[in-house]
Amino acid sequence: MALSTFDGFISRVAAGYWASESCLSERNPAVSATLFSGQLGTMHLGQNFRAFPALPPGVTAYIPTRLIAVSSTTDVGLLWARLINLGELDIGPPTFTDGSAFPTITEAGVSRSASGPILAEVTTVLNATPGNITVTYVDQDGNAAEATVSLALTASALVGTCGFVSLNAGDYAVRDITTATRTGGTTPTGVIKFWGVRPLMLASNAGGASDLVIENLLTSAFCPQRLDAADAINVITIASAAIKTEHLEMFIVGDN
Repeated sequence: MALSTFDGFISRVAAGYWASESCLSERNPAVSATLFSGQLGTMHLGQNFRAFPALPPGVTAYIPTRLIAVSSTTDVGLLWARLINLGELDIGPPTFTDGSAFPTITEAGVSRSASGPILAEVTTVLNATPGNITVTYVDQDGNAAEATVSLALTASALVGTCGFVSLNAGDYAVRDITTATRTGGTTPTGVIKFWGVRPLMLASNAGGASDLVIENLLTSAFCPQRLDAADAINVITIASAAIKTEHLEMFIVGDN
């Protein structure tokens, strides 16, 4: 039976069905401030986050219950999220390699296709004149073949540079990316990966550097989500391009 009470969570922890997963994230000050022209804010993904352990016998999913972060730099926004690999674009040829669609989920007893925003990440450095990209997607309502406006790429954007993809008016999320392409530029090179984002929690350390940020998803921000061991969980950091070090940790309980 799925966990649905505080006593149930306590019993699972007492029985040993829990784990603490952590990572250390460091960003070089040379990482580009933006990926797209006019982008609001500098972003990057946490590094070295370990995969969840394999689901042990009697466990059908993991439920994140507590999120902890500390940063060496103040005024850092932290968006914990489940990430779905929607595909990647080699801007040179250009060539799009398709990934996965958002999964089907059950909310309020209704099964439906999940959706969310698109985070683009540079995985191979862009050249000095990379051109523009457009992304064709299925929107939150299932309407297919919607292409974004042409998005100008930042010159020489370095690995780790991230930015959210602007969608068309009236759209707030996507279910899938069907293709992406690059136009313009001069002998463009570089690779961009597209992540679908399902938020878990948003917090900040606005109080000061090295302040401990703790969120309890069962009390202060009740939002239990069931995750598979194969799910990619990471933190999107929103801050200046200055160098920073962060320690990120997630406490998870095995659902039955």
